[in-house]
Amino acid sequence: MSVHFDVNKISFFGLDDWSVAVCAWRGCCLEVFARAEQSVANCLEALEKAGVTLGKDARDPFAGTRLKALSACIAAHDFGGHGKVAQMRIGRWEQVHELRAYLAHGTVKASGSGAVIQLVAFDGKTGKRQPPRQLSRVEMLTVLAELEQVQIQLHHQLGQIKALAAQAKPLKSGKTPAANAAGGGDQPR
Repeated sequence: MSVHFDVNKISFFGLDDWSVAVCAWRGCCLEVFARAEQSVANCLEALEKAGVTLGKDARDPFAGTRLKALSACIAAHDFGGHGKVAQMRIGRWEQVHELRAYLAHGTVKASGSGAVIQLVAFDGKTGKRQPPRQLSRVEMLTVLAELEQVQIQLHHQLGQIKALAAQAKPLKSGKTPAANAAGGGDQPR
């Protein structure tokens, strides 16, 4: 189930039970992450159907690894100017994606002024308590709005990549995307 929402309709300042607002905020953030992961999955599927070679990590169970596989695939193929823009959008998403672990796996508690998020991260051997992230009510709204904006930009740019999937050509070593498109000689990247 996917619930689409408008950030401006979440009443962080008028809700009687603040802990409910914090839970709603967390759910909204996780929904945005799910939308981005679906956009990446759809793009990988379109590239695969078009015969574009994907790396083995394109089917990895971890969203961050699949995103890196998509980024590597886009970097290795000519999508016109859309490839560079997609790389920038992916890079921006990777920056905001760092909050995902806190929201998906951490404990979120309402505080008088906002929320406190605590995460225990595991490195395969031990768990390490990460520093708590404290967000004011305004920061919570800002985070959600930024997540949604970056996710929408990523979704739209991956739509361009999907539309160009059938025309994608592997880049030849040592050539820029512009040189490949023009059939030019070797130029350093």
